[in-house]
Amino acid sequence: MRRARALFPLVSLFVGAALASCGDGASREPPAPEPFALGKIEGPDVAFVGDAACFSLTVAGGSAEITWNLGDGTALPPAILGTEVCHAYTEPGRRLVGATAVLNGQKLVATRGVAVVRKPMVIPPAASSTIVLDTERSSVLVANTDHDHVARLDMGLSGAPPVPLLSCDAPRTLAISGAILAAACQGDGTVAFYDLEKQEPRGSVDLGPGSAPFGVVAELRTAGLFFVTLSGTGELAAVSADGNQILSRTPVFPDVRGVAATAVGRVLVTRWRATAEGAEVALIDASDPTALADVVPLLLPPDVGLDSDTNNSGVPSFLNQIVPSPDGGRAIVPSLKANTITGMYRTGKPLSFETTARAILTEIELDATPGKPIERPGGRYAFDDLDFASAAVFSPKGDLVYVAIQGAERVEVRDAVSFDVAGSIDDVGHAPDGLALHPDGTRLFVHASLSRQVRVYDVSDLSSPPAPLGELPTATTEPLPEVVLRGKQIFNSSRDPRMSRTSYMSCASCHLDGEGDNLVWDFTQRGEGLRNTIPLAGRAGTAHGPLHWSANFDEVQDFEHDIRGPQAGTGFLPDDVFHAGMVDQTLGTPKEGLSEDLDALAAYVASLGSFGRSPYRSNDPVSLASRQKGKDIFFSAEAGCSTCHAPPHFTDSALAAGQTFVLHDVGTLGPGSGSRLGEPLPGLDTPTLRGLWKSAPYLHDGSAPTLRAVLRDHNATDQHGKTSHLGDADLADLERYLLTLDDDEP
Repeated sequence: MRRARALFPLVSLFVGAALASCGDGASREPPAPEPFALGKIEGPDVAFVGDAACFSLTVAGGSAEITWNLGDGTALPPAILGTEVCHAYTEPGRRLVGATAVLNGQKLVATRGVAVVRKPMVIPPAASSTIVLDTERSSVLVANTDHDHVARLDMGLSGAPPVPLLSCDAPRTLAISGAILAAACQGDGTVAFYDLEKQEPRGSVDLGPGSAPFGVVAELRTAGLFFVTLSGTGELAAVSADGNQILSRTPVFPDVRGVAATAVGRVLVTRWRATAEGAEVALIDASDPTALADVVPLLLPPDVGLDSDTNNSGVPSFLNQIVPSPDGGRAIVPSLKANTITGMYRTGKPLSFETTARAILTEIELDATPGKPIERPGGRYAFDDLDFASAAVFSPKGDLVYVAIQGAERVEVRDAVSFDVAGSIDDVGHAPDGLALHPDGTRLFVHASLSRQVRVYDVSDLSSPPAPLGELPTATTEPLPEVVLRGKQIFNSSRDPRMSRTSYMSCASCHLDGEGDNLVWDFTQRGEGLRNTIPLAGRAGTAHGPLHWSANFDEVQDFEHDIRGPQAGTGFLPDDVFHAGMVDQTLGTPKEGLSEDLDALAAYVASLGSFGRSPYRSNDPVSLASRQKGKDIFFSAEAGCSTCHAPPHFTDSALAAGQTFVLHDVGTLGPGSGSRLGEPLPGLDTPTLRGLWKSAPYLHDGSAPTLRAVLRDHNATDQHGKTSHLGDADLADLERYLLTLDDDEP
């Protein structure tokens, strides 16, 4: 540590007490002390641990005695004389530097804040994102998932139209390594490459049917290498654009999604959806990309006992991204905290609009225990009055973190050390799900995917909310019908007061991407019971019959009841319309046609007609033989599975005239099963079996973690098909068949 430097010597000031005699014998008053003033403290806004940070002060009007307080409790001499001091901080933190100047009995104080962070790595870490910057070519690159292409935008805001660079089925995230752009194409199971220098596609790597790649990030030491998460198979793969080859792949955990990398061979990944036990992240040794090894998982357990107007209990859910700090020593995970802890059956306490879900950040320490990530104690930051935290990015020095709040359509800026508010940007467009910051830290690029825009902000001064510098369209055509796009915007928005009070919830809070969160909620106060979230994807609205386990909705527009009730929104129907006749009953007068926006919401949900491709489908002869045996068992009269689960929808659920629904008691009802519309629950609506490979846990209360548990543990009396006579081999074959039911022929 450098010693403080005294630039001015101590000056002994003497004020004469004797009166000077004048010629007329009159006495004079002693001269008044000369006034003095302090300028502001000059110095860095950000200091690095271990490096000397120097602060200086301008003093006008005399040589004052100056005492410095450097804000970290470091022992200093009682009086440091001088207008400059240098100090090396030993720990990160937000410090308040103060200087007290004393002259002629007057005391003045000046202060300034400084963020102390660890020094950034020479090669900054990288995280998967829907948007990346190609600063060498002044380009912004975005993944247009609905358009099935990646587009290049002009960073210079020239007004030039977006240029499609490469096409693939549902690109989700992008990464750049050297001059090579990689896109993770979830729909067709590939990573597609593009040469940014030659401006031409460079082929792709096929990761297999049902692999569903989502996150991609550059391997930071060798150009053209990338790590990609395979959400369908639960693997991490290393791929190379040189020869379009797979270097290695390793199992991690189901539903793997976000991915990040550092230049020291660390790869971090997230599990997208939590379980009842908590969320998961993992650290993987990728020092040798050809042999990924040492997967070290970390469980992020539920919070309990936190329900208030500023926080709630629950598990981190929808972990789209994990973002390392510039120094590589920690990472943050933006997500939503889903309160599957509280409820009238579980705790005797009701859920409110403030305690059901909210945005959170979770901080992971990577260096506290070598080779083992840990959650920093007290390292969860809950956002008030905001929903899902969809993406994040650190400032280049690591002192700030920018967080996209998807439904509230805003960006929150937080001090990266204390998480105190440092600024905010409101109205950034529909569904912001990607952020990129220019390397100089002055411009923030916000990918508002459902506005089909990237909005650019000058963030060099956050003392007031910055206005957009420009808006870059991401496409010139729209693939979705206008009503479906509008419905998708409504589905994902918590900002609209009709949808939610104080921006806490939207339809996407449980059904992000049209899927389900795979969690079990306590809906006892809604007149129901424990309910395992049913995915919307593949069911095309009411194409498979009524909605929910108890068939309590017969149209998507009935979600008006959830919006007005648990979400505390004002609703999309005028009050006089909602309360007219039997409109205010879920199985009463149809709501279709009463609200254009409610109908648009229904149109979007009806558009979700695809389950995707199962990773369990295989052309391997052994797998094919096992699948056929399982299919034979399924359709056998003895097992009776197809009695209720008949093709093509694999359900006997249907919208029937007179609201007569077929509900079955298959022996799985229990104390927590609750009611149906506040009345006794006679049975359950038959769910489709398509998409089973990605919707565990199973049954209405989530009590079966696997299909084996459904077929054996929860069916001892053969009420749910006759399976008690099946041996392990037959059960394995039946499971194989059930896990392959996707969009293809059964």
